[in-house]
Amino acid sequence: MIDYNSIKSVHLEISTRCNAACPLCPRNSSGYDEDLGYPVTDMTLPQAKRIFTPDFVRQLDYILINGNFGDFITARDNLDIVQYFNMCNPQLRIEISTNASGGRPGIWEQLGKLGNTEVGFAIDGLEDTHGMYRRNTNWQLVNNNAKKFIAAGGTAVWRMIRFEHNQHQIDACRQMSRELGFTRFDILDDGRDSGPVYDKHGNFLYHIGSLPSMVNFQYPPRIETWKEWSLRGELPETRLNFYKITPVKKQISCSAKSYKQIYVTATGEVYPCCWLGFYPKLEFQHPWQRDNMFLQKLVENNNALQVGLEDAVKWFNLVEQSWSKSSYADGRLFKCDEYCGH
Repeated sequence: MIDYNSIKSVHLEISTRCNAACPLCPRNSSGYDEDLGYPVTDMTLPQAKRIFTPDFVRQLDYILINGNFGDFITARDNLDIVQYFNMCNPQLRIEISTNASGGRPGIWEQLGKLGNTEVGFAIDGLEDTHGMYRRNTNWQLVNNNAKKFIAAGGTAVWRMIRFEHNQHQIDACRQMSRELGFTRFDILDDGRDSGPVYDKHGNFLYHIGSLPSMVNFQYPPRIETWKEWSLRGELPETRLNFYKITPVKKQISCSAKSYKQIYVTATGEVYPCCWLGFYPKLEFQHPWQRDNMFLQKLVENNNALQVGLEDAVKWFNLVEQSWSKSSYADGRLFKCDEYCGH
């Protein structure tokens, strides 16, 4: 599927920690700080050097630093890792996606001076709307950090998720991005447009987007956690029945295979893509992990810190072999069909 020597792109998670509490992020339950069982850790510079040797970094064209669970700014060695990649391969295109509400002194200026690093700043509106989704972040701090990065020569992208509560500000945000020196303004319509928002203790605060179309619908005052929900019996029997009756797609055009890309978690586990990389080995199955339940049978020796990156990608062929299965219940990977199937 993907040979070690042919890899040209890496999607890297350098931390599973995050300072924000975005309600539709898989790392929490609608803002509630639930322990979902995944390891809370950072990738260190020595670990990054063990996984990504100088020769390997030189063969790459692109690295995206944007994890499933964590944010770039929370990793202790974030700048050191980026500088290491840049030292090994000055021509390497490095892209970072972050909420940018933090960072150690001088990091934004130093990132801006690298010249080959693009940072996508998650700014979901103006100061009065940004925090409705990007909870626990500071709009003014984010903008100040973007200004420092741009002033130092960095390439900045303003990334704004469209919601009902901020869509009236799109034109104003686009104009502000031009005035501040952002090179691009991206509007994201990625399905994160509605849902309840709870505080870290599980108490209902408000909802974003439209309410479900049921008569007199109200969200419960206390959240039902993912663990409580899973214990109600939705997994695994109901999900297995879903797999049995749902028709498979006719063809899979694997993006990871096309772009010669791999996904590496903060713990060093290697997967073909981020969709398969939601820590499928965990006993507790978050809804984003449940569709990877059959992946557990395929994953073997995939931790690059233990076996090296070259050996950690060898199991990928088993993923491609699963596409020949006639049903999800027989082992065809649902996530492959969902995101790359036609």
